[in-house]
Amino acid sequence: MRRLQVSQNRRLTYRDLAKMAGTSERTMAEWMRGATSPMAMNGLLNLMAALKADDVIQVLALWRETAPQDPTSADRTQEIHK
Repeated sequence: MRRLQVSQNRRLTYRDLAKMAGTSERTMAEWMRGATSPMAMNGLLNLMAALKADDVIQVLALWRETAPQDPTSADRTQEIHK
């Protein structure tokens, strides 16, 4: 299984990423190799690209505080950012 190096101490598989994104492992693999892309993600990235870097950080921090997440994805997200 292919792995993505997220940090020096943490690697995620396509299965891990797919679970966090709420999609299938195959879909995640296609996104990662650039064969397809999620339309909503493109729109979100376009919106964020229009913001200043500090504003993007604020948006992400607010999302992290208020977004409903299942415990598995929240734990994985915290592990990634350690």
